[in-house]
Amino acid sequence: MNSKVKAARQNNPAQVYNEKRRIVMSKMTTDPTTARQWLDGYKKTLGPQGYAGLKAELEFFDRYSKTYRLTPALDVGDATDFTGEIDGHVNRIDVTTNIDFKKLSTYEPFQADDYRYRIAVWDGSAFELVDINFPFCQVCGQGRILPTGMLLGENYDDEGNSRWSNDQALVMICSGCGEYEVADRITTPFLYDFTHWYATLNEANQAAEDAGEEPVDIETEVRDYSSAAMRLLRQRFGQYLVGVGGRHYEITNPSNADGHWQYRLEHVLPLAQGHLQDSYPWNL
Repeated sequence: MNSKVKAARQNNPAQVYNEKRRIVMSKMTTDPTTARQWLDGYKKTLGPQGYAGLKAELEFFDRYSKTYRLTPALDVGDATDFTGEIDGHVNRIDVTTNIDFKKLSTYEPFQADDYRYRIAVWDGSAFELVDINFPFCQVCGQGRILPTGMLLGENYDDEGNSRWSNDQALVMICSGCGEYEVADRITTPFLYDFTHWYATLNEANQAAEDAGEEPVDIETEVRDYSSAAMRLLRQRFGQYLVGVGGRHYEITNPSNADGHWQYRLEHVLPLAQGHLQDSYPWNL
């Protein structure tokens, strides 16, 4: 082999990672303690990200090899670290320490051929096994049916008094043709919609300006609120949501504030970015 080519391969992070992975994983099946010692010995060679990634793979295999009948996968460009049996189906499993680096488009060519995928997300102490086998749309045949949460307006009784609660809708959206279905609807006290939240933040900033104080960062506050709402609704709906949003008034004529109501996604996970529109003209 040409010496320059050989040197390039030896220094290629992907080549290094796959080589060390094969060595460590082969030992993991017979002697987990020694496998972890070898991994620690490769820490400098792998670099921080490579070491963290391979450590997560070893941890997943150690915890679930028998439960899911795991088989380590070869690196053939299909985003698969293991294959295993989950809920009666063979799944390809991609282990990661940060799902924000994962894109649904990576898996779709294989899912179109009926391969099933899960992403195992390691937070340092536990794994979350994310089911990304979103159905393909039966209307257009191309898009994926993606679960999103919509924060709806405040509820009032027949006399116009606040019930101090808001409804939330589980909306399944086709990423291709935009067809949608409200699959579930719940009521939660004090989980305000984004119209209320924006108004609260604007009022807070006006008060801060009047008092000569530092204003809050509205973008950061909305992002944090979106993330918290999404975590809660995942539990309530029993679905891994890829986005959250709510009713929003879009001004089309600034001179008289004419416009229309629509539903805007305030936050979409990197996993599904590029698959959903910013807003939809629904009437939920």
